[in-house]
Amino acid sequence: MKNYIILSFICSALLLGCSETDQSSLFTGNEIRLDMIPGTVQGNTTSGQLIIKERTDGLAQIDITLLNVLKHGSHPVHLHFGSLADDDNVATLLNDIKERNGEGRSSTILGPLEDGTQLSYNDLLNFDGSIKIHFEASGPLEDEILGAINIGINESENTAYFSGEKSITQCNSEY
Repeated sequence: MKNYIILSFICSALLLGCSETDQSSLFTGNEIRLDMIPGTVQGNTTSGQLIIKERTDGLAQIDITLLNVLKHGSHPVHLHFGSLADDDNVATLLNDIKERNGEGRSSTILGPLEDGTQLSYNDLLNFDGSIKIHFEASGPLEDEILGAINIGINESENTAYFSGEKSITQCNSEY
């Protein structure tokens, strides 16, 4: 019986080790991390982080963590053309932020944009875009922003939002 328990433990450890190896083999190790520009909706202010990882197939995976979201909340995430100041059209929808254990999380492997363009990880690093997290998908607060970030060529513009020089008020949720 004792040998069976030890053997079970070793097999479990090997399986976990293989899972971690499989997961790490999905990524090249190239990634960027950006703090999200906080948003406030009805007195609720969020904070968080965006990570863009390069996958071994060249695609980009976009992971977002958002703190101080509503319990059991689900919040739409849009990749927009243009900077936050442009309030341009939606390039594509990312997976919604879903609250679990007090944190909102979203993970999206970037597919084709609405215009059919496929962006690689490197393309995304040079993209004229921004990401906005909406309070709700439809209704009176659909254009209220819980968090946002300029990405690609617009990343340098984020400083003005963090310093308070610029602010995000609403968003264009149109395509």
